[in-house]
Amino acid sequence: MGQINTRRLPGSHSGASPILESFKLPPQDLDAERSVLGSIMLSVDCLDDLDLRADEFYGLANSTTFGIICGMWASGNRAIDSVTLANQLITLGKFQEVGGGTYLGDLMEAVPHAAHVKHYARIVRQKAIQRGVIQACTAAIESAYTDDGDEVIAELERSLTAQREASTTGDLVHISEGVDQLEEREQNPAAIHKTGLADIDYALRGGLRSNQLIIVAGRPGSGKSILGGQIAETFARRGDPALIVSLEMDRGELAERYVASIDRAAVRRLPLWLVDSAFDISKICGLIRLAKRKHNIQLAVLDYLQLAEAGTKRTPREQQVAEVSRAMKRLAAELKIPIIAACQLNRGAEKENRLPKISDLRESGSIEQDADIVLILHKGEDRTHLVIGKQRNGETGIRDLAFDGAKFRFENFVNSAGDYQGF
Repeated sequence: MGQINTRRLPGSHSGASPILESFKLPPQDLDAERSVLGSIMLSVDCLDDLDLRADEFYGLANSTTFGIICGMWASGNRAIDSVTLANQLITLGKFQEVGGGTYLGDLMEAVPHAAHVKHYARIVRQKAIQRGVIQACTAAIESAYTDDGDEVIAELERSLTAQREASTTGDLVHISEGVDQLEEREQNPAAIHKTGLADIDYALRGGLRSNQLIIVAGRPGSGKSILGGQIAETFARRGDPALIVSLEMDRGELAERYVASIDRAAVRRLPLWLVDSAFDISKICGLIRLAKRKHNIQLAVLDYLQLAEAGTKRTPREQQVAEVSRAMKRLAAELKIPIIAACQLNRGAEKENRLPKISDLRESGSIEQDADIVLILHKGEDRTHLVIGKQRNGETGIRDLAFDGAKFRFENFVNSAGDYQGF
């Protein structure tokens, strides 16, 4: 049996506890925290430049003081200085707790002017993020001794995702920067991804775009899984790797659909990746990120959204669906790829004998809110109606598609060219 190597800190005593020896002070910068507060004391208007929370301050007095300042600001008090802050601290019984007049005097002397407050705030934010990562990893280590491994990984991914989002803050930008970004997209043909169906591409102003969440909705048997898979195949055929996360069919069933219309050897060569064994949304997001890193996927398809699991079983189903929807939207923006999510409709259109509409999305209005595009499939007598229920930067309306059941494929409807119907 090998020997246990206990590493000691320099200068530690031989009889000290290894746990105490390994203790490190969490990342923090009290000078930066005081500088933020001092800047506010000098120029309270700089609060509008800050994107900080009280719990991001490590020092208890600093956290308490910042929270009270924000409360005064939110209530409309614009006369915030050392005198008014002291009165508020006294009123709330916090004056001596934070350190009294000496503490407030130190804040006033912390900085000569407020010009660098955003720099100080960035330091405070980064130290808070570092502490959050340490806390998440420590909790994962403790849970790993007793909890299921998949649950530990899922919770760690949720925690780290929250820290990643906290590290991205937006600043005011001039509209010219938006025009620059638009022109960059216009000059890059690869920024618009063709679906392989000309009528859909026409209706969507050329095709799908990175960062978009596209909902493909329909009743069971309407072809929403087929359309999502067909678009993934289109990406793969032109050399853009794609991923399908299937919560309904296994890999063999998915392959069966493709070989119905493509040579079996050609299917094997497609840069098309599959996941058929994950249901937890955190694990699904982790696998999509992995596919982006390892295979540089340009599209992800989730089939289908309401089958993904989020939160706990005691959480209302609508809240779980909302969490899945938000996760997919955030992931599309993070990875800069379009994500297609198939979605079930309720029976409203069937009961009322009408075309389905966006309000028929089942279980959660947040799907409609998060989606950039909502495409709704409805089987007609000799065609499939594609209802474009939402398009952030384009028109809504109806296109017709033809369906080839033997090949599991949609085609452009022969009489639909130029016959676009707007609402």
